[in-house]
Amino acid sequence: MRPLGKVTGLHANQRGITGLETAIVLIAFVVVASVFAFAVLSTGLLSSEKSKETVLGGLEETSSTISVRGSVIGDSNSGKTAIDTVKFTLSSAAQASDAVDLSTTGVVVTYLDNNQAINCENPQSFDGDADTPECSWSTSWIIGSGDLVDPGEQVDMTVTLTNLSPLLPKSREFTIQVKPNKGAVVIVNRTTPPELKAIMELN
Repeated sequence: MRPLGKVTGLHANQRGITGLETAIVLIAFVVVASVFAFAVLSTGLLSSEKSKETVLGGLEETSSTISVRGSVIGDSNSGKTAIDTVKFTLSSAAQASDAVDLSTTGVVVTYLDNNQAINCENPQSFDGDADTPECSWSTSWIIGSGDLVDPGEQVDMTVTLTNLSPLLPKSREFTIQVKPNKGAVVIVNRTTPPELKAIMELN
């Protein structure tokens, strides 16, 4: 028979956890949870801020939009063999939109066809070399004035194509892109008619 004073079996040499050790473990869990919570909260705030910036940027782009108003007119050369100039009217797409900068530093006008893709100049400064394709653009305010297209204003844009290489002939598709620094790109895509006239509407 075993003495009563000895503890044997599974309960031998077992110690209980003190209150201090329990507090330390609890504090460690709280600290780790706080760190993770702070990280998650910071990530959420950063994502929300980025989403806000994206939305505001999209609203700014859509609120600063111009569009073509009316017809696109083409003027041919004296021999009626090529298009000399293309004219169209630009205005704000909405009455509540922001102003769009059409100054020489606020917009880029690009001409493209099957043979060339060039940025047009303003003011015109052609070098006279027939082998170097060049074009130019200018504006004339119909309603309003200045370099900014405000709501309610209209401006005529003339793109001069007399120094293209080759010139813009009949039955040729071409594209003119008006790209403001802020706002949507205006794309004028047309095809010259099978027979050129002095002045014609381009469809």
